[in-house]
Amino acid sequence: MVPDEFKFETFVEAQGTAMQEYLSGVVAKLSKTDKAYRAIQDKIESIYRQYPHVMGMFDTEKVVALNEQECAAAIEVVGLQNQLVELEMQSVYFRGCYDSVGYLQKAGIL
Repeated sequence: MVPDEFKFETFVEAQGTAMQEYLSGVVAKLSKTDKAYRAIQDKIESIYRQYPHVMGMFDTEKVVALNEQECAAAIEVVGLQNQLVELEMQSVYFRGCYDSVGYLQKAGIL
């Protein structure tokens, strides 16, 4: 058992909302700086324009009946959203690595 004086806060607990703001800032820049990310967003928007019920499925808590084409479009949107999340996670990871090296250099460790 660990005595109370030896309990450590995690970085996220210690910084409160700072971590969430950091992550949001990195992700917010993606649509402006990453062409692949923007292309996926554009494809999702195109599907929503073509199949408005699909967007309704994601934006409301109501039951939405979809036809066969709309179901296929919804599956495509979910796949595209997964690609966006993957790009976001990759961007956050590499930004964190970049920032960590910078902090270590400023601290004189590297």
